[in-house]
This record gives sequence, C-alpha cells and structure tokens, in this order.
Amino acid sequence: MYGVFEMTLSLRRCAVNLSWVAVCISFLAFVSALDAGAQGPSTQSRAAPTTKVRAAKIRHTSSWVPNPNVSGKDSYLIVDAASGRELASDQPDSPRHPASLTKLMTLYLTFSALDSGRLSLGDALPVSANAANAPPTKMGMQPGGTVVVRDAIMGLVTRSANDAAVLLGETLGGDEESFARMMTQKARQLGMNSTVFRNASGLPNREQVTTAHDMARLAYALLRDFPHYYPVFSVQSYVYRGRPLDNHNHMLANYPGADGLKTGYTAASGFNLVMSAVRDNRRLIGVVMGGDSPTQRDRLMAELMDRGFASAQALNLSPWTSPRTPPSARYTAANFVPGTTISDAPRTGQAGRVASAAPASAESASAALGSWVIQVGSFADTRSAHLALERATAALPDIVRTHGAATIDEVQVAQKTLHRARVTNLSQNEAIEGCRRLEQRKIYCSALQVTAWNTPGAR
Repeated sequence: MYGVFEMTLSLRRCAVNLSWVAVCISFLAFVSALDAGAQGPSTQSRAAPTTKVRAAKIRHTSSWVPNPNVSGKDSYLIVDAASGRELASDQPDSPRHPASLTKLMTLYLTFSALDSGRLSLGDALPVSANAANAPPTKMGMQPGGTVVVRDAIMGLVTRSANDAAVLLGETLGGDEESFARMMTQKARQLGMNSTVFRNASGLPNREQVTTAHDMARLAYALLRDFPHYYPVFSVQSYVYRGRPLDNHNHMLANYPGADGLKTGYTAASGFNLVMSAVRDNRRLIGVVMGGDSPTQRDRLMAELMDRGFASAQALNLSPWTSPRTPPSARYTAANFVPGTTISDAPRTGQAGRVASAAPASAESASAALGSWVIQVGSFADTRSAHLALERATAALPDIVRTHGAATIDEVQVAQKTLHRARVTNLSQNEAIEGCRRLEQRKIYCSALQVTAWNTPGAR
C-alpha cells in the first residue's frame, strides 16, 4: 500500500497542474481510507472500507445520533382491554422511538384540558412561528394567524399534523419543552415508566423513547378516561378550510371492528401503529413498532389481532364494558363533526351525564315522511343511546355533515320507554351505504324509511 513518501510525491506531481489539485486530494483521501482498512484484522472483508465511507456520509448529512439504549425497531404487543391479559408479544419492554404515537399523549392532555375548562373547542389559538414552521406532515398554518382547538385536534387525529401538535403543546405548556415535561410526568402517573417525551409531535429526538407496553397503557387510558372523545379516532377524513385531511390509519377501513388509534413513522422508528378493535363484545389493543412499510405493518397487525381474538374466545375472557362518561365531560364526540355548533357551556344532564347531541328544537329534529334513517339501537337508558349515536356520527362525518341530523327520540313499547338513536333525513342510498359502513366496524344498525307509524310526529 502507499506510504508517506509515495503520497507526498504524488501530491507534488499533481500540483504541477493546479486544476488537478482537488482531484488528487480526493484520490489520496480515498487511498488513506484503504490504508486504514488494511491495518485492521486480516479477516476483514474488502467491503469494510466502503461501509466506513457510507457511514461517514450519513453522519455528515444528518444530526441524528443513535440512542445506545434503543437496540432495534421491531416490537409488538396484543392485550385484552377488559382483563389486561397479554395475548401475543415480542420485545414489548424494549426501548423504541414512538414517532407520531407521541401525539396520543398530546391528545390525552388536550382532552383533559377540555374537561377541566382550560380549553374550549371553540377557542382560537394564536399560531407561533415555531408551530407554523414545524416540518411536514402539517395542516398548513400561517404565523400570526389563529386555529380553532377543534380543528387542531382533528388535524392531529387524521393528518398527524406536526404544526397542530406544536400549537397545542405551546398553548398548554407555555412552550414545547415545558409541555414535554408535562407529558413525561403524566406518563409516570399512568404507569408508563419507560417513556420519556421531548416534544409534542414525535419528530426525531434520540432521547424520546417508549415501549410497546407503555403505548398499550396509553391507549387504554384514552379509552378509560375519555370515552366521550374516543370516537374521534375513527374519523377517516376531516375537512379543514375546504381541504380534506385524510386519516393515515387505513386499518379503520380495512379491519372489521377497528375504531382507532394512531400511526407513526420516522427513519429511526420504522412504521408504528397503536390500534384497538372490537369483536364479539371483546376489545383488543394492539401495538406494532418498527414495520418495514405501512403495508407490512398493517398486515402483521391484522394477523396478530386475528390470533388475539381467537385466543380471547378460547380463553373465554370477559366481555368489554364501555367505561361510563365522567361527570367532568364538557363535550361529546359529535361536537367534533364539522358544521356542528360548539357550545362552551358544560353539556350535562341528570347525575352529571353528558346530554344528548340531538338538536334542541323538536321540530328541527323531526324526520320527514318518506325520508330514510339509520337506527343504531333502541335503549332503556339515555346514556347508552348517546354513546351509540356518538360512535355512529363519528364514523359517518360526511353523511352527517351533508344531510343528516343526530337525534334520540322516545317511544313507548309494552309500557316501557325506549330511546332510539338515529341519524335522520337521509336518502335511501345514504341510509343503506351508511349502515353498510357502520356494520363493517361492528356497529349494528338498520336502514329504515320514515312512516307515520314508525316515527310519531314525523312531518
């Protein structure tokens, strides 16, 4: 190999023609790399110097420094939500980068702020330059402008908008760094002892880590603490300033019973997904981290969830019981549907329960004779009717926004009062198509035409 003398001589010869100096220096740098490789163990392959050069390029073009505690990307966990029983797992406690799964904690703290009164859905939040300049994916905010809380939340849920995450984090924490400390503190309170947050969005940060177990705990906490907001995770598209924000979670449309929660991706994390689905009155929570592609990740999640439901049935695990809406609830999922009126007053009924999302005017709620409705159940108590209606309207935002009205009416059957949850004033095609979409998510319904005998008071 070349020694110091030969390298010096070569450089002097090249310097005769100054236009070749840069070329020669590059050549000698390459030769030096070969010399460095030759000084290693004799068993080293000839490809080793190429690997070193490639690694140097990556370090030069990226500020990312790997976290030594994160040894890989792959991890998964399937748990039964009712019992907490683990049904399938692979490295569920190994540190992983969450990517946009981080936004689930941002949403948890935002939902908490809504119910405590710190935020209202109609609040117009001032957009900082920091929020507006967050890298894509984003909603597209203007510095100095404002964004309504409802739009920011739905931009987070559907498009996984980084600017919306920064905006909410700065609003609640004063700045994003302080908000990240709030996120980590809440993680400890929820038992997420292996999770550290450094930002509100999940954009790359080597210190931002979590585990599949911790993400499953966070998903369960959202189900348990905010059942009145949880249906927003099933919204597949949200219109913001005339532009649809489509949900990245394609399992909502492709896996029967899926009703949330969130996808995520960075180069360091791979393709992540936290998901929940209900079948045969059982709810599973699944976490897949480190997928090679969205398709491979979704395929693996579907296989794991199928196996999990089969195991839950074989083990005869207890059915899932939806948590009761807390007295502190100020809104329902129906308030997130574009075009609905946002009321900042607490929406409470008897015993502090969330009141109906139906229109206040009985006349405006009346279905027209000859029109069609989607009925999602008749219930002995109003709370069950409200929850069923909220889930249905969140799954059909386009139909409700365009034509429908969410109503709950009372009927007397065999001296009993039943509360019918319905989406009304639809065409036949809208009712049939809407009911088909609901049944794909295991929301059982009926498409009915309004007549004088089945809808008293119909116009």
